[in-house]
Amino acid sequence: MRRGLAEAGLDCGCREAANDLLDRIGWDEDVIRRTGGLADARRMRDSIVIVLALLEELDSLTLDEPDRSAFHELAGLFDDISEFAAFGADAARRAAGGGNS
Repeated sequence: MRRGLAEAGLDCGCREAANDLLDRIGWDEDVIRRTGGLADARRMRDSIVIVLALLEELDSLTLDEPDRSAFHELAGLFDDISEFAAFGADAARRAAGGGNS
């Protein structure tokens, strides 16, 4: 947009006002992205806390557990933590103003 404004040959006052507006829009978009990143990071933290509570079942299992599916369910919970942590890390980077998103 800035290039288009520069090529339009607007007078200095109008061009300056337009550039100021574009700067504010860019700042607003950055704040929105960073706010969303922080909210997502908090949600991932809360999700991990819930999964950790579910993993307490691990203490009640023994090797002779008759229901072997319990071990598969626990493995899935560890997978969930991994996915939540990766998403949370990306979200924290967005909150910092960087990252891949």
